[in-house]
Amino acid sequence: MTMREKVAWISTLTALTIFGYYFWSAWSDFAERLLDGDMLFWRFVWCIAIAVAIMLPVSLLAAWAGKQQFDPPPDEMERAIERRSYRAGLGFLEVSIVAIILLSGRITDMARADYPADAAGATSVILVNMLLFALAVAGVIREILVIFEYRRYA
Repeated sequence: MTMREKVAWISTLTALTIFGYYFWSAWSDFAERLLDGDMLFWRFVWCIAIAVAIMLPVSLLAAWAGKQQFDPPPDEMERAIERRSYRAGLGFLEVSIVAIILLSGRITDMARADYPADAAGATSVILVNMLLFALAVAGVIREILVIFEYRRYA
């Protein structure tokens, strides 16, 4: 298994676990009408810090255990895999951003109904979390496609 495939596995599993928790908790807060933008911000910062604290050492350990270079120069096949994966991930991200923009009116209406004291704040918290979710899903899609491509050539 190449180092890039190992990093893709590590990134995918970490992102699904850590950000799965974050978005599940954000959705739970929204469902219970307990959105707190400050609390969500710091929860997100902690999730990012934990993800980096997991991914970097585990990737270094995987490189050391496999006696591989941590970031070897990519060959032509690896560049093609990365290019196709980025294209798919960015395509998903573009469609997601357009969908979020188109849904922003409904989100504003929901925020007005559920959070009458601070509808503008709730709208911004919901929209930011939807954008973060789109970014996270696009990243996971990209990493999963990297794994599939490497497995196809293995």
